[in-house]
Amino acid sequence: MSQHITNEKAIFTLWLNWTIAVGALAIPQFSALVLPRPWIPAVTFMVMFLLILYRNTGHKFQVSSCDLVQTICVRTLCISATIMVLISIIYARGLISFFYPQELINVHVPYLSVLILAPVAAINCLYYALRGDKAGVCRRCIIKYGPATERGFLGKIFSQESRYQVRCLLLIATVLSAIGWFYYAYFYVNVNINSADNFFYNWIPLIFYGLSIIFFGMRYFTLWSYYYNHIELNPRVRMDGSGVRFLIIHDDSVFLSRVSEFDDIPDGDKYDTPANLSLRHYHYVSLDEAATYLKNMSGMSDDDFSLRFMYKSNDLSGMANVFHFICCVSSKSVVDETSLRGEWYTIPQLQRLLYNHEMSHTLAAEIHRLHTVTMAWKTYDIDGYRLYKIKNYRPAFRLKGICEWNVDFNNPRWLDVARFNEDSPLFKLRRLVRRRNHATARH
Repeated sequence: MSQHITNEKAIFTLWLNWTIAVGALAIPQFSALVLPRPWIPAVTFMVMFLLILYRNTGHKFQVSSCDLVQTICVRTLCISATIMVLISIIYARGLISFFYPQELINVHVPYLSVLILAPVAAINCLYYALRGDKAGVCRRCIIKYGPATERGFLGKIFSQESRYQVRCLLLIATVLSAIGWFYYAYFYVNVNINSADNFFYNWIPLIFYGLSIIFFGMRYFTLWSYYYNHIELNPRVRMDGSGVRFLIIHDDSVFLSRVSEFDDIPDGDKYDTPANLSLRHYHYVSLDEAATYLKNMSGMSDDDFSLRFMYKSNDLSGMANVFHFICCVSSKSVVDETSLRGEWYTIPQLQRLLYNHEMSHTLAAEIHRLHTVTMAWKTYDIDGYRLYKIKNYRPAFRLKGICEWNVDFNNPRWLDVARFNEDSPLFKLRRLVRRRNHATARH
């Protein structure tokens, strides 16, 4: 029950994050109604730091959330405040007269906040929409928590909804930019803010913001209803225990099967490992326990295989933890004599299954982690420095001997090394900055 409550809160956290993050963009423009213009950049920076504090505080709680929209709003506030400061300096130094005739200059209204905030937000949204999972905030989340498929139902929801929120914010910011700048070019008179100006530059953004809160509130209530009826109440998907999965490998081949009899559950007709089982809840499954489960399931003996732990994740519902193991069999004939049914697939065949989306989401995540960590470990040390001083050299991807490799597949640092290493631009400088940030965070 406690996990269900956590999932419920996490779904509505998507709405709360939107309300606070996008609401932070509205504060600077409305503060201009009561504060002098020179104070607006200070207000914008203050709101930015408060939003950063809210985002970082959310990391300490068990309920997970997505930082993408919050990060976009933080950057929008930072860039917008900087632009406001530059414009104020240009006005204070009298440099504005080089761009506009003196009679058109109003030093009391050097800028309109929405004309800065909306275009900057649109540009930031477009950038992050194009970057996708390659964006820094997304990569850090993947490294820390694993890809969406390894974080259960909520992981997929956060991945999907964060991008949907970015597209909605992009649309709103683009429309506000178009309306604001069109009105500014054809109707605005730079003397004072009249009722028409107040409507276009204050009330229209407020209306868009209010409608978005209502829209996302209804959307996430519907999403919670779907979760409760299709995940919480579905006995085939909902599992309050633990899962154990074994990826069976011999040399450079993996043993897989395809089950098409459960078309009504996710991944019911995809390729997957036939060696998986459900247990009551465990916080930890040792190698000896996993080996016992595998022998009972398949009929293999201790001499037929060696076993190693790979990593831990969550199942589709987010209610059960899943322990992933690698099983290296002594020969392919050993598996043929067991109760497991399936076929052997080589690395090129696995690549085709991945490309054609024929693998289950969990198996695809396993293969992805296997490849990512393996290539990082074979190419770099744990600090990201090359093992071979040949720029852009990549060793071949092989699975033979994987159960004897001295690498921890559960260590997220290898996922970080795969993204940030000596072949990355400005590696040493960025590494120094990251060290200082980590040291500051610890203090």
